[in-house]
Amino acid sequence: MDEGGEPACWLDRVCGECGRLRERPGPGPCEHCGDGAEPDRDPDPESPGAGHRK
Repeated sequence: MDEGGEPACWLDRVCGECGRLRERPGPGPCEHCGDGAEPDRDPDPESPGAGHRK
């Protein structure tokens, strides 16, 4: 007998931020709202090439 098909519960694919179904289960950012993406990091102001901020 061949088993397969869609899972019975898609709760693990629901985005906690926007509530839409994500394309892929598991960790990673939501394709719709970006929730779960790694936040942008500010460059170290002391490092060379960090820009001219005052």
